[in-house]
Amino acid sequence: MKQQFLSKLFLLIFVFCVATVVRAEEIERRGVAQIRSFSDSTLSLSKRGGRGTWYTGEDLNNAACYDRNGLSSYHATNHDLIGAMAMDGFENCYKCMKITNNKDKKLSVVVKIVDKCAGCKVGKAIDLTPAAFKEVAPGGDLDIGVLDISWKPLKECPKSKLYPVKPK
Repeated sequence: MKQQFLSKLFLLIFVFCVATVVRAEEIERRGVAQIRSFSDSTLSLSKRGGRGTWYTGEDLNNAACYDRNGLSSYHATNHDLIGAMAMDGFENCYKCMKITNNKDKKLSVVVKIVDKCAGCKVGKAIDLTPAAFKEVAPGGDLDIGVLDISWKPLKECPKSKLYPVKPK
């Protein structure tokens, strides 16, 4: 009986370890965005800052701003210039944001918000596709993983094949 108990315990531990490794591989390419504090009280509320991360793989499928209320689905690619933000509803969907690297202001990119960032706080985080992250990362280095960025909404999105069309 003790042998049977130990066998079951070993099996349970093995399954837990495998599940942990699989989950770690799933999140390896995702970062956690956190708020950055600002001491400059003149900072405009329309411009936000935080930590920029990137996401890829299955997380690019079924963007949250699409495939709801009769809208068609949208599956992004690593090459699209899109982003994901935490939102209360869908208030930032289809808006373009100019993302700037705070440590090197010459590095910037415009992305269209098409997805929600589930692990982020509203208004304080943004995830980028690899293509967008490379534009703001020194040397286009994805291995940096996390950047100190700021973003500002644009009145209109520039025309580009790298942004999905807003559904009608």
